[in-house]
Amino acid sequence: MTLVVKKVDERKLREFKAEAVRRGLTLSQAIEEAIDLWLSYRPLRGEADADNAAYVRERRRLEAYRGMYAVFAHGRFIGAYRTLEEVTAALRALSPRPRHAVVVKVGEDEGGELEWWGGSMRP
Repeated sequence: MTLVVKKVDERKLREFKAEAVRRGLTLSQAIEEAIDLWLSYRPLRGEADADNAAYVRERRRLEAYRGMYAVFAHGRFIGAYRTLEEVTAALRALSPRPRHAVVVKVGEDEGGELEWWGGSMRP
């Protein structure tokens, strides 16, 4: 496909081309990579997005907690717990109480993590 782009800052375009060369990419490869990156970026829109982003950031480091429930709330890793009762107690102890949390049983919930909304944590 041929693409014509007008009114691009020449300095930025020169820097972009130079960086593509440094990375061993053609200009079209670099543009495709930049498009993929831009399309995959979504600004955080709320507590659920922040919790999910925290899980994605930390997912590789969770292996140390295999078999435990890893909990993410307020956009950060809260801790790892042996039982769902401990998870519930930990979430209830947070201040302010989260309206959303991601709970994953490490090593077992591949692709099937739990999302808890605040109403389900009320006594």
